[in-house]
Amino acid sequence: MEGNASPENRRVLLLCFHNHQPVGNFEKVLAAATDDAYMPFLRLLSEFPAIKATIHFSGWLFQWVEERAPETFSLLKEFVSRGQVELLGGGMYEPVLALLPERDRLGQVRELSSLLERRFGRAPEGAWLAERVWEPDLPATLSAAGVKYLSLDDYHFVRAGLSTEELDGVYITEHNGAAVRVFPGSERLRYLIPFGGVEETLWEIERMTSRNVPFPAAIFADDGEKFGVWPGTKKHVYESGWLRRFFEGIVSRADRFTTMTFGEYAAAAPPRGTVYLPACSYIEMGEWALPPERAARFGDLLHEFRAGRYGEIKPFVQGGFYRNFLRKYAEANQLHKRMLHVSERVEACERLSPSRARAARDFLYRAQANDVYWHGVFGGLYLNHLREAAWSNLLRAEGVADAVLHEGKAGWAEVTESDLDCDGGAELLLKTAGMTLLSHAHDGGAVTEISLPARGVALGHVLTRRAEGYHEKFRRAGGPQDGSASIHDVLVLKDPAVLDALGADPWQRASFREAFHREGDSPEAILSGAPPLCATAGKEALVECARRGTRLVARFGIPLAAEGVDLLLEKVLVLRGWEEGFMAAFRLHNRGGDHVAGTLCSEWNLNLLSGEGVERYYDGLGDPRGLSSSGASRGVREFRVVDGWRNVAARAVLDRDCAVLRHPVETASLSEAGAEKIHQGVCIKILFPVSLPPGKTDSCSVRWLFYSLT
Repeated sequence: MEGNASPENRRVLLLCFHNHQPVGNFEKVLAAATDDAYMPFLRLLSEFPAIKATIHFSGWLFQWVEERAPETFSLLKEFVSRGQVELLGGGMYEPVLALLPERDRLGQVRELSSLLERRFGRAPEGAWLAERVWEPDLPATLSAAGVKYLSLDDYHFVRAGLSTEELDGVYITEHNGAAVRVFPGSERLRYLIPFGGVEETLWEIERMTSRNVPFPAAIFADDGEKFGVWPGTKKHVYESGWLRRFFEGIVSRADRFTTMTFGEYAAAAPPRGTVYLPACSYIEMGEWALPPERAARFGDLLHEFRAGRYGEIKPFVQGGFYRNFLRKYAEANQLHKRMLHVSERVEACERLSPSRARAARDFLYRAQANDVYWHGVFGGLYLNHLREAAWSNLLRAEGVADAVLHEGKAGWAEVTESDLDCDGGAELLLKTAGMTLLSHAHDGGAVTEISLPARGVALGHVLTRRAEGYHEKFRRAGGPQDGSASIHDVLVLKDPAVLDALGADPWQRASFREAFHREGDSPEAILSGAPPLCATAGKEALVECARRGTRLVARFGIPLAAEGVDLLLEKVLVLRGWEEGFMAAFRLHNRGGDHVAGTLCSEWNLNLLSGEGVERYYDGLGDPRGLSSSGASRGVREFRVVDGWRNVAARAVLDRDCAVLRHPVETASLSEAGAEKIHQGVCIKILFPVSLPPGKTDSCSVRWLFYSLT
């Protein structure tokens, strides 16, 4: 191995560490990540002043560290001032830039750049791209925002046709003349650091920098949480000394290669040439974005690749496309499309009141944090507290904009009728100062958003139970938890009860969804899953919507037919501009020639974030009161669902005595800590008894009221 006799022959190791916590994550999680990973990493790095690194903190985490972990922030500032560490920019709240309007792409990047410039005296020249989700038009955005270079995965380059031997330097890519430089981060090093042997890793670095070209580089760019947060890594990386031995090995090989920051390398090394990269992310994302069966098969194929098999076909393997998470998860798509709608509202607000729009835009940017728009080992769609944070920020952004657009009026009402979520069917976005409901006419009028904008509280986002590609693996889960294996290679069963949550719902979890059950179906039978005779799910509804002052009335007509049953269901939603509440009314007309007797079941799904704890409970449905309980209550005229943590209660007032069913909605899902069961919300079914002679009608209703507990 040649030494570094001249600058042109210098062999380089580029180390880039990306630190990120989702907007809305628990305070204790951020504190633990700082104590277990971010701070010990920096402390150890301070013992090796010859080692240079490039570090990225997502904006929300950076702000938290500055405010709540001053020792960590001070050490980071010291590293930057002496040139040992370069800080990267990127989107302020770690959005997937490809999913944003151009104005928000630029705004997010400029926001973090401005923050770092204020704190460190210099704007960053490089950026971290969230989840390395690349689309070919991004160079135009990045260049316009002042970004000169960024790191992607080597998979992007292999997919573009480059050989693995060519991935030892920086390349230029462009879109219509706007250019940025791109680094190919090594997938091989992602799995070796810190999970391989230290000597094996150092040998691989030497091999990767052995080409006779200017500045051959081995490029590592991956999560900083691998160094203390991932299962077992605190012990493996620090207590067992992996990272110290790795740093010592780097220093001892100073005659063979040196470390540089991305900026130093980009300034010194000539680019390897121009490359045009396809739309993709890191290869594991291609697994998670696929439908369940294909995801499972692709996951098996990735294990084969990592075992050294089928390497010749890997460059031609795509997997899924990131945007298909919006197809895979209707909840992610609806949140995304609501975000686009609110972005337009904020833009309109800015034209009228730039000063007030600044606060709205910050809330909007927080709602764009990537975690809740996808799901894999890391994606946070399944974590309802992160969904709640996104919805809360979105509602607050919209609330500021609405106050400006409605000139501060206390009561107002508006309705938007369009294909809001771009699924080919019509939606009604019903908004007042007190309530927001999103209803889907092509799904029987089902409501997927129930929000209290003045509080920034969303109650409707209950995640649907779905089959996932990893569910079968739960039954044979196991593996080491000592930090010696990547979480991509091991599945740990945190709680055997997770197996009880395996299952799939036939329709998206929604409210204002009705079904008609035969007369002989008892409440207990319906609770246990007795199939209805007919239902509104998936049916096109005839819609009529009217606004009278601050009052909104939306009517839906849906036929319900089965053998011996020919009913017309008319459903109505009534909102008033100053109320936190609404009326849901039903009118059944028997159009057939037979007497019809049975039960009209109206289903409501609410998210109160947890099924446990004394702060969250049912009132008026008997015992047990916990939200994790299941049961059937008869003779109910009124009940409450209470969320003391958010200081809000939902009160349902029925127009007659009914049976009310309740059960929790729980999912079996995957995280970096292993397989876990997650409470997604509660399902409440109100059973209205029906007895209709031919040609007759009957009406019933439930009034929902939302209010503070104190």
